[in-house]
Formats: sequence, structure tokens, C-alpha cells
Amino acid sequence: MAAIGIINNPGSRYNRRHPGAARRLAALLDGDGLVVDAADPEQLRRAVERFRAASVEVLGVNGGDGTGHVVLTAFARACAGAPLPKLLILRGGSMNTIAHGHGIAGNPETVLRRWLEGRRQGRPERAVERDLLRVEWGGGAPRYGFLFGTGAVVRFLEGYYRRGRTSPLEAAALAARAVGSALVGGRFAAALTRREPARVAADGEEWPTLRYLAVLAGSEPDIGFGFRPFARCAEQPGFFHAVGITSSAIRLVTALPAVRLGRPWRRRVAMDAVARELSVEMAEPFRFTIDGDLYDSDGSVRITTGPPVRILVP
Repeated sequence: MAAIGIINNPGSRYNRRHPGAARRLAALLDGDGLVVDAADPEQLRRAVERFRAASVEVLGVNGGDGTGHVVLTAFARACAGAPLPKLLILRGGSMNTIAHGHGIAGNPETVLRRWLEGRRQGRPERAVERDLLRVEWGGGAPRYGFLFGTGAVVRFLEGYYRRGRTSPLEAAALAARAVGSALVGGRFAAALTRREPARVAADGEEWPTLRYLAVLAGSEPDIGFGFRPFARCAEQPGFFHAVGITSSAIRLVTALPAVRLGRPWRRRVAMDAVARELSVEMAEPFRFTIDGDLYDSDGSVRITTGPPVRILVP
């Protein structure tokens, strides 16, 4: 049995800027685990097979949120109901929202070193259990992640990726521009936050047919920049927090301080529920995001509770 198997994404932001990360991580392991590059689906498939054959206890991911989502999807499909290995997020991407939301700080080598020191010294293991979201559309195989969003969230990510410079500073600058534009009724905020009609149902209970600024779901509280729109996600094991934002852009901006504190959503701003299933239907195909990666639906998406995973917090 291998203590840890690390999937290394050579194309992640950290790895591009710091070549040789896989070699440095392997040196830290000193034979106590495996480090495997996975730059494409076939390499990832082979890595999953190798890690499962070695019965790895901990799955390390050296990449950002998108890498984590792709790796967890591959493992959830391969495990087919068997327990997933514990997850060690190494913060090697341009977006590290899931790691940040759990207080995991530092670069990949720092995070791995802390975990190894704790293991080798026999310190009690710190971990948080989260249920993955299982996202299905168009009859294809499900994908898994922690955060789902449509509408304004997708348009924000599209604008962020178009800038060509993906970093927390760039994301913060774009968010500040959006808030400023909303406060003065600017065109940028209007384009970002246009509302769209959708049929949304949580656990079979249909929400009033409204125009939504965004429909969101999360199995971890933090969506970035310290905002906690999914504060109820751990209210019941096996459930996630679903949110449909129905307010205007300016009303949402005034609600942001409460969202940052994880306070309950006000009905004048959003519908929300703790649910096992969320369905979203629109008259036309629409884009959505899973953990920062963008996908195109055929007009409907179904989100259900996926398998649990224990996130290590070294």
C-alpha cells in the first residue's frame, strides 16, 4: 500500500512557473508514495489504475480547482461506489478556491511537507468530510466537483479567462470592476448580471418560475474571496446547499457583506434550499461551471449528491 499518490498537472499555473515540481514532490516523499504526471485523459486514466492497484491511502492533486475536479471525476467513476481516497489539495493552480476555503495555505511543496511531517511524527490527522456534487447533462457520464454555477458566475469566469492572466489578483480586479459598475448602473455589470428565465426544482419542489441572475450549488461553503454563499452545505450529511439568485445586481451588491459572513439568504435576494437533488432547465442551451471549468448543456442539468471525500487540512 502506498501512503500517497500525487497527480501532477504539468500545465497548471504553478508548474508552468516553477518547472520541476514533480521532481521536488517526489524527493519530499522519499519513497513514501508516487508522483505521476497527467497532462491528458489517457495519462490520467493510467494514473488512476496505478494508484488503485497500489491502494493509495491519500490522493494528492498538484493543480488548481479545475485539475481537482477532473481528477476526482476520474476516481469517482473508477471507484464505482467504493470509498474514495482521502484528498490532499496541493494548491498548484491559478484558482485554489477549495483549498483556500479549508484554510490550506502555501505552495505545493509546503503543503506536502506539512502533511508528511505530521504523518511521520504521528500527529492527529485533521480532515473535513465533504460530499461531492454529481452533475449530469445530455446523457453523458456524470462529472464531480464541489461548486456549480450558471448565469453571472459563468459570465464572470468567461471575462476572467479572456483577460489571459489568471491569478487571484486579476480575479479580484475583475470582481471590483463588477461591483463598481453595479453601483453606478454601468453596462459592464448589466451584461454580467442579466437575468434569465429558468425552471428550477430542489428535491422535486419547483421554485417559482423566475428570472435568475444565477443558479448555484455547493457542498463547501466558500466560493472565493472569503464569500460563503453555501453556509448551509453541511447542515445535513448527504445534502448540499442550492441557491437561486433572483435580485437585481445592485441589491445583490448590498447583500454581499452578509454573504461574506455566511448569513442566511434573504428571500428578496435569492431562493435557497438544502437538497439532495437540483434540476435546472432553460428554453435554450446554457453554459455552467463545475469548480471553475466551463461546460455547455443541452438546456437542462441535474445535480445530485455524490460520494463523500475527506479533505486533509495539514
